[in-house]
Amino acid sequence: MPLSRSLPGRPAPGRLLLGAAVPWWRRSRRRTGRWLLTLGLAVVAGGIVSAQVDDAARTVAGLGRTRTVLVARRDLAPGHVLGDGDVVARELPVDAVPDSSVDGSVAEGTIDGRTVTAAIVAGEVVSSQRLAPDGVDGLAALVPVGRRAIAIPTTGTGLRVEVGDRVDVLDPSDEPAYGSDSPDRAASSRAAGAVATDALVIAVDDAAVTLAIEHDDAPTVARALATGTPVLALTGAGPDH
Repeated sequence: MPLSRSLPGRPAPGRLLLGAAVPWWRRSRRRTGRWLLTLGLAVVAGGIVSAQVDDAARTVAGLGRTRTVLVARRDLAPGHVLGDGDVVARELPVDAVPDSSVDGSVAEGTIDGRTVTAAIVAGEVVSSQRLAPDGVDGLAALVPVGRRAIAIPTTGTGLRVEVGDRVDVLDPSDEPAYGSDSPDRAASSRAAGAVATDALVIAVDDAAVTLAIEHDDAPTVARALATGTPVLALTGAGPDH
C-alpha cells in the first residue's frame, strides 16, 4: 500500500470527517477575520457620519445667525427714486445675503430718495452697490465713476434702445487709420468710425439718447457731434459684444 494513502477509518491529512467538529483554532481564525472586517467597516462608516454631522452643524449654525436687510417689494428700474412702499425689512440667514446688503435694522424710510442705478427685481435683497450715493440724484446718479454723460440725437435713426443697454458710438465720417495694404486692415475695418465703445444708456427720450461714456472718449464724441450725427450700434451681452 502506498504511504500517501490514508489508513482505513482515519481521514486524510488536512481533512475532517463528515459531522466532525471544526477544531477551535480554525474557528478562531475565521471569527477573527470577520471581527476585523466588521471593525474596519465600522471605522469607515463612523468617519463618514462624523464628516456629515460636522457639515450639517456648520450649515445649521450659518442658518441660525440672521441679519435684518431691506428687500424690494416690486421691480425697481434704473433711475427709479426709492419711496414709500418700495422696500420692506426682512430677517434672513447671514449666509443668504451679500455683504453689500442695505441694513434693515433702521427705519425703512432712511433710503427714501436714493436713486436705483441697476435693476432690482421684486424679492431681491437691496444692495448698496445698486444705489447712487445719498444726495446724488437725476442723471448724475446713473453715471458710473470714471464716465461722462453725453446726449446723442436719435431723430430718424430708427434704432430703439432702453436704459441699461450698451452701445457703440460710430462716426460715419471717420476713416480707418490703416492703409489697404496693412496687415491690420481687417481689424481697423471692424473698428472704423468707432469713437466710443460699450457706452451705457442712462436715459432715452423722443429726441436723444443719453450715454455714459468713458471719460477719455468724451472729446472724440463731441467732435463727432460737431461734424454730424453719430450712429449708435447696439451691442450684445456676450464677452466680445
